[in-house]
Amino acid sequence: MGYDPHFITGIEIPLPTLGERTRQVAFNDGAPIEHTRFSIIFNQERGFAIATAHNIDGTSIIPEGEIARRDRFRPDPSVPRELQVGNTRGYTHNPWDRGHLVRRRAMHWSDVEEATRADSESFYWTNITPQHTKLHHSAWGKIEDWMLALADRDDQRVSVFTGPVLTPDDPEHQNTPTETPIRIPAGFWKILSIKHLGSLRAAGFLVWQRDFDKPTPAEFDPLLEQVRITTIEFLTGLSFGSLRDADPLHFGAEGKAERAAGIWEAPKRAAVVTSVRDIVL
Repeated sequence: MGYDPHFITGIEIPLPTLGERTRQVAFNDGAPIEHTRFSIIFNQERGFAIATAHNIDGTSIIPEGEIARRDRFRPDPSVPRELQVGNTRGYTHNPWDRGHLVRRRAMHWSDVEEATRADSESFYWTNITPQHTKLHHSAWGKIEDWMLALADRDDQRVSVFTGPVLTPDDPEHQNTPTETPIRIPAGFWKILSIKHLGSLRAAGFLVWQRDFDKPTPAEFDPLLEQVRITTIEFLTGLSFGSLRDADPLHFGAEGKAERAAGIWEAPKRAAVVTSVRDIVL
């Protein structure tokens, strides 16, 4: 079974819906590709995911190291191989890492056998994009663990959407003259949903890697920002529906009324996130 929209008790969080342009480039009209514990909406034009979706049960995390890492990157049998950016075309002899969208570590909870299968399937090419190596060691690589720490203890579950930011002017990279060039994603986004103080809360995050490929790049320092979910919708052509209303940065009519009553105060622009204390819920 793939992503579970009812994973958080009493709440439904469906997969995002696709806008017209996004649907035009989606594999199989945007129908999700289902794998063990995660789902993928695939971009057949770029060879990467449009979005991935997975769940994490923080009450049954398997200790680190119990499931061995095998690093067997391979084609996804659910998608024609020629549509996928694979090892030679995308990641050989260049500075880009094979970056997971659904983290393999995020699959390590509850039943060990099922978690091991999910870990293995996370190495499918459809779940991989070119990522700068420093992203793994930045706040981007820690944000899911931080959100688990903020979830209600009696329902410590997280639903996660992740994907690349793909733009018309993303730079091309060609490993060899015989390989079709790929275009490097400008950045990455993530939306995490939890129960916080008994209510659904959703937070959107964005990190850019565009400056890395300049002829004389400065020292690359990836900054993770918490942004409005509507910003991610604008960048991706996806709609996250009711999650907008669960976003404390969203300025809808209800949010304005709450602020007028002094119930809560939200920042008016994106904020850099360097620790769990910086997350606004």
